[in-house]
Amino acid sequence: MNRTEKCSALRNAIDRDPTAADLRISLVVAAAKSFKYDSCLLPFPADYVVNKEKKIDELNRVLDSLPALSEIVLEELDEPQLDLLHWILCKQYGPGLRSVPKADFDSVFAKAPCLAAFQRPQFIFEVVHRDDANSERRFRENRTGFQSHHAYHGSKVFSFYSILNYGLQQHLNKTSVFGEGIYLSEELHVSQMFAPTGSGWSRSTLGSHLACTAICEYVDNPAYVKWQEDNQSSSIPEKYVLVKNNEMVQLRYLLVYGNSRNSAEPKRPAAVDSKQPQKQLQQQRVVVAPPNRCVRWMAANKSWLLAGGYVAMLFAIGLMNSRNAHYMKQMFLNKINGMCSALFGSEDT
Repeated sequence: MNRTEKCSALRNAIDRDPTAADLRISLVVAAAKSFKYDSCLLPFPADYVVNKEKKIDELNRVLDSLPALSEIVLEELDEPQLDLLHWILCKQYGPGLRSVPKADFDSVFAKAPCLAAFQRPQFIFEVVHRDDANSERRFRENRTGFQSHHAYHGSKVFSFYSILNYGLQQHLNKTSVFGEGIYLSEELHVSQMFAPTGSGWSRSTLGSHLACTAICEYVDNPAYVKWQEDNQSSSIPEKYVLVKNNEMVQLRYLLVYGNSRNSAEPKRPAAVDSKQPQKQLQQQRVVVAPPNRCVRWMAANKSWLLAGGYVAMLFAIGLMNSRNAHYMKQMFLNKINGMCSALFGSEDT
């Protein structure tokens, strides 16, 4: 394909749905900037693999040089920019993306109704699978004879590029507190706890920092699906769904929350009269200090902290109820009693 044909294909892809094209680039950038790029940036652009070595720094340099889609002039792009943009928007074999109008947001949420309040996204994208795609064909075959439902799945934004292309994979789940499988939730706010805001594309109209949660359809096959029923004891928490077969889950929508960190910076104070007292001028200069590294780390890893706290709580409860704990407690009290008797004397004397 020559340069003119690539420009024409790119123009059609961008004009068809500029916001969806923006998200595709943002997901690639988020995966490429991640320290997990080796497993998250899949598929990886072949032009940046030399002797089986992934040239991630060179790839990031080209990604950083891409102009915003609203300002792009395709004919002025150099060859690396044009080829990479064409690969992202025109050569992917995964499902497509289609922007959902805001007027249709409620109909999307009606597929997975929530009882608890939740934060509404700024953008919703429908994941459009080809009818002849293997994943969609297998999902429909597995759905035969069973009901299907919709539920939410939260993950870090840099994971959604590979999720979009390969679907949810249970072997990639590292938070297997209640068993191996794909974790879904009937409540959006629960899944949002596992979807922290992360860096995206700095020139995106969606925002330079994104959080993403998926709406998935799953086949309610009892052989592969576990949930908590009201009349049974279960290790699965309430409102959680655990699916133990990748082919029983299919991505249907992406809920995107976007913001730009620059917009959070304090605005300059308005011009004031030079005769205003100096004390009032100082009061107008409000400086918001950025959060320290510890706070940023806790915000980015709150799902791990919650899981760790839950495991620690279970361990503490088990330890308190064990015989060894009662024995150690009695020994400690006897030691304290002996020390008090030695220091203050026995009350029987």
